[in-house]
Amino acid sequence: MVKANQSIAPSLRKCYEMVDDEVTDSIISWSQNNGSFIIWDMTEFTVHLLPKYFKHNNFSSFIRQLNIYSFRKVDTDRWEFANDGFIKGRKDLLKNIARRKYSQGSEQQNNENFELWIEVEN
Repeated sequence: MVKANQSIAPSLRKCYEMVDDEVTDSIISWSQNNGSFIIWDMTEFTVHLLPKYFKHNNFSSFIRQLNIYSFRKVDTDRWEFANDGFIKGRKDLLKNIARRKYSQGSEQQNNENFELWIEVEN
């Protein structure tokens, strides 16, 4: 039998654990409806949390990973992201999230859109 974790991308598992950790709720947390997550403190997130869970502190790379797994930005006024398989209390759904299949042009366009969000926020 194959373990469920083997079919879940490590970056998705790490992201879920980061969001689900109540200790970091002032930095990143589930939204009120538990169907999305919000990055509340960009500086703390980038400086402390990203390097704790990933091998970098590059926010653009984190956003690119979300994009690869079809997360969508929920709110234009804050860093809130959702995916139908990324829900509080439903870690079992992570196995349903797959990488997007891209053509080179569409991936570049999506990355440019995320980079625009970052520029606007900064």
